Amino acid sequence: MINSVKFIEGHWFSLEKESQKRFKIKTIKPNRYSREKEPYKIFYLFDKGTTINFKDKVNVMVGENGSGKSSLIHIIKNYAGKPPSKFEMVFSESKNDEEYFQEFLKKRNSEKKEIEIVGDISYKNSIFFDAEKDNPVVAIPHMLNPDSKSFPGMVNQLFTSKEESHGESMLPVLYYILENAKNCTIFMDEPETALSLKNQIKITKKIIDSAEQRNNQIILSTHSLMVIKQFDEVFDMESRSWISTKKYLDSIEK
Repeated sequence: MINSVKFIEGHWFSLEKESQKRFKIKTIKPNRYSREKEPYKIFYLFDKGTTINFKDKVNVMVGENGSGKSSLIHIIKNYAGKPPSKFEMVFSESKNDEEYFQEFLKKRNSEKKEIEIVGDISYKNSIFFDAEKDNPVVAIPHMLNPDSKSFPGMVNQLFTSKEESHGESMLPVLYYILENAKNCTIFMDEPETALSLKNQIKITKKIIDSAEQRNNQIILSTHSLMVIKQFDEVFDMESRSWISTKKYLDSIEK
């Protein structure tokens, strides 16, 4: 479970859009080693010291496009790492997966990090799903890290998903994750993408059930009004704070 993320250093991007000016902006003066010859501006999507707190069970992140929902999940994913491939194990000095994992933790702890995380998060106990990037036919092995024997039950569903609509092929993937993961932190970036309103309600109930019955902490980003309305509180990425759903909905209607 992840309790909080604190940015030790500011996470910045080059300034490209007018909308980014709502974040902290800094002008960088070039030096003799810089590629840029003129002063340029950057914006801090997450300023130094920014802290984001998570709750048990379901965490719903909301906010305007560009507010940092997907970026935050990506940053945490990099921190969590990824399981070694067979190729990596061949050239690793580790004798088995557990030894590799301990070396991974040791290396992560010794490196300079952008974020400080309170809680236990790694590729051993986390699952990441991105509805825009994860193709249902090939995504499962990249997201889940169970024993290989856990995969055969999903093969037939993935095979037939080639002939289904985007939304139809997404549902078995989402169901599989939520019904099989246990004691995990599951990150879902806009899981409602391509789903009908009816299926958005269904998947939201599955998310709640997975958190309650399988002891999963679920952190999801969404733009879906149908999903948001199922929860009393949401995390607003604009204010970086938890607010009531009613207050959030009132704010976006102004």
